[in-house]
Amino acid sequence: MTRRATIHIAVTGGIGYLGAHTVRALLEAQHSIRLLVLPQEQDAPVITRLRALGDVSIVVGDIRSEATVTELLAGMDAVVHAAGVVGTDERRAQLMWDINAYATEQILSRASELGLDPVVSVSSYSALFPPSDGVISADTPTSDGRSSYAKTKGYADRAARKLQDAGAPVVVTYPSSVVGRAFGTAAGVTERGWAPIVRARIAPRVRAGMQMIDVRDVADVHTRLMRPGRGPRRYVCGGVMLTFDQMIDALETGLGQPVRRIPLPPKALLALGRISDVVGRYVPLGDGLSYEAALLLTSATPTDDRATTEDLGLTWRSPQQAIIESFAAARVSADPGTV
Repeated sequence: MTRRATIHIAVTGGIGYLGAHTVRALLEAQHSIRLLVLPQEQDAPVITRLRALGDVSIVVGDIRSEATVTELLAGMDAVVHAAGVVGTDERRAQLMWDINAYATEQILSRASELGLDPVVSVSSYSALFPPSDGVISADTPTSDGRSSYAKTKGYADRAARKLQDAGAPVVVTYPSSVVGRAFGTAAGVTERGWAPIVRARIAPRVRAGMQMIDVRDVADVHTRLMRPGRGPRRYVCGGVMLTFDQMIDALETGLGQPVRRIPLPPKALLALGRISDVVGRYVPLGDGLSYEAALLLTSATPTDDRATTEDLGLTWRSPQQAIIESFAAARVSADPGTV
């Protein structure tokens, strides 16, 4: 079998939850990685794990710095831009604009000017919600957004599409709610949002649902994008629609303990989301309920992933199984009797 040519790839956000899985997959595909990390992150244990898999070098700096971006991209073939501020904490709104919006615009533009191919921007299906036809697809226009997170992702998506319209080889991915066991990092934002349910062993029983995808599937998408010369493209990574009860069933199985269900009307969940948004402006509430999250849940908006799975030759894993494995692993590691 012919060995695949090594591609030298710059990666931002490569030691985050999704980023670490992406870097792992790229290294396993025999590519060379240059990571951008903040000064306080250069000794992160996950970097040691990644270096054990292949060729990893590091640039230390801030993505908001033009000089740092130039250093990161110099001599590279491609870039995967996965850095971003994720969550519902409106007190970090300015940071979201600085990182998710303006820094993204800068790095995509600079990479395009330098001739990198592909230039991958990791967006979110929040940038496309709500779709006018009720289904999120690669053709869905960018949304105006409601939260700071969605608005900043929308800004970045419009910047990416402007570059695409000019012919730049910018490729945008739109993951839905990403789940699964972390690779040497903290858990993902979706699973962190379930922390109150995990602690209390109580969850609402509500008519709701959401697209969810195994983090390894998104990493596989990013790896299969490493084929230069294919031009601008957009790929929705929605995965599988799970009802809220199915999510809690998987969580319950992973925890190995029952979770009590309390009936809750969808309107009540939306009201709680609005209250959470107001309170969250003044006190930290973590990554739990917000109005946007409640709206996504109660809307249960499906995605059309055919442009992704058919073009890249992928079949999605079960996100339910990913949730079970993640919480089962966390349960085992938390057990003091486990060797």
